[in-house]
Amino acid sequence: MTDKDRKTEPPFGLDMDFGEALERFIATRPQEVVDSVERAKQKRPPEDDAPRRPARRQRDESSSGRNRKPNEDG
Repeated sequence: MTDKDRKTEPPFGLDMDFGEALERFIATRPQEVVDSVERAKQKRPPEDDAPRRPARRQRDESSSGRNRKPNEDG
């Protein structure tokens, strides 16, 4: 397998130098990470602003769309 065949994610870019990233990593408390993971696992309630489709109406017509009249000849 060549490098061209391998699918990889794009490089992760940070807008900070290594020292600042390391300081933030060290300052993170383990409980913060656990809390964040638990919040991410919870199902979010549906938003009230979400557009909704109108309800479908029952058709009074036949499936072909034609109005049928009873045959008077019997």
